[in-house]
Formats: sequence, structure tokens, C-alpha cells
Amino acid sequence: MSLKSLDAIIPPVRFRIDGCDVTIYEVLKSQIVSGKTWYHICLDLEYKGKRTRRFSLDAYSTEDFKKRLLIEISKLKWIVLLGGNP
Repeated sequence: MSLKSLDAIIPPVRFRIDGCDVTIYEVLKSQIVSGKTWYHICLDLEYKGKRTRRFSLDAYSTEDFKKRLLIEISKLKWIVLLGGNP
């Protein structure tokens, strides 16, 4: 995955990570009261022809987003492996 910063994304963006297609539809940047910047990312995943509905991930940085995204991808892979519909 070659995302350098979540600030530079002009949606929609589609890329492949860990064998899964990721489509980012929206990135909202906010600051919480403590001054930390966080991002609300609206996306969906596609793996082996199975596509999830749009969902959101909240992350504090690009690295945090990558970690959370890989967790969601592993969940999707388990669902597909077990024969379920995401």
C-alpha cells in the first residue's frame, strides 16, 4: 500500500492490499478537544468477488489506518472462507 498521508486523498480511491481491493469513498479530517487529529474514513472491501457494504474506520494516522484496515481484511477473509456473505 503506497498511501503516504490521509490528507492527500481525493476520493474515490481504489487500491489492492493483502489480496483485497479497497475503495475509499470519503475521508473526513477532524480535531478532538485535546488537539489530536483523527480521520473518519468511509470505505468498502472486495475479496474473491464478495463485496462488503460501505463502513467507516476511525484512525489517528496513516499507520493506524493500515493496522485497522488489515484487521478488517482478515475478518472479511474469514467470512468468505467460512462461506458467509459479508
